[in-house]
Amino acid sequence: MDDDRSDSPPRPDRPGGATGPGDPTGPGGPGGPGSTPVPGGSAPAGGYGPPPPWGPPPQWERFAAGRSHADTALILGILSVVVLPLLGPFAIWQANEAEKLGTPATPGRVLGWVGTVLLAVLALFLVLWLIAVVFLISSGGGG
Repeated sequence: MDDDRSDSPPRPDRPGGATGPGDPTGPGGPGGPGSTPVPGGSAPAGGYGPPPPWGPPPQWERFAAGRSHADTALILGILSVVVLPLLGPFAIWQANEAEKLGTPATPGRVLGWVGTVLLAVLALFLVLWLIAVVFLISSGGGG
């Protein structure tokens, strides 16, 4: 198969780049801008080398991380309402992390708040129950 079509992108592994091996003015010719190596690497300056490590993460990685936090917030929110209200604050935390990355996590946040309110109500009932038990024990057993 011939890769010298005009609509194909230039290939850095070919000695001539996009213009051909004999063209001195092209990026692949002698003295051209594509012939100088990148400091610390072997890819030409116009090649497809790896991105610098200090740059921002690519957009798809940011989206994937945000989506992961949003899904975790939703799962924790559902579990906090159905099974264990102690997970409510963790759902809110994961929703905050997702929104820092630009991914909306409203269902996880709402369910996390519902679970947190359930946790507060259960804690209030536990405190009232303990007060009632202490009162009944101190008053002589109620019978």
